[in-house]
Amino acid sequence: MKNQNFKVLLIASLLFTATSCSFTKGKSQAESAVAQFHSQYNSDQFHEIYNQADEGFRKSGDEASVVEYLEALRRKLGTVKTAKQTGWHVNATTAGTIVTLGYDVEFSEGKGTEHFVFRVSGDQALLYRYDVNSPLLITR
Repeated sequence: MKNQNFKVLLIASLLFTATSCSFTKGKSQAESAVAQFHSQYNSDQFHEIYNQADEGFRKSGDEASVVEYLEALRRKLGTVKTAKQTGWHVNATTAGTIVTLGYDVEFSEGKGTEHFVFRVSGDQALLYRYDVNSPLLITR
């Protein structure tokens, strides 16, 4: 009986360790992807953002529509000056890892919040969803 309990405890510990590493790695990859997104956004590289995104993101709209949306955001909000992470969530399943990150952002024209969802595949975090909120989107 003690041997059986030890095996169960050992397996549970190994699963916890493996999952913890997956969470940490996925979060880190997504944070790097946010930095890349902001760099590309600030440089008007909207086509690259679209082309490097997850297939699920690209299914949400054709390239021209997404580029037009990002251009409108850039006109109204300006460039990203600073971004402070406000929350995160990692969901690791057998189907893959999904990482959600929230940010308070100081744009050159004012403040807003961003919400990113990434699908982690191998060593890449691919943009799956992007939302931004700011009063400037209404008043400008």
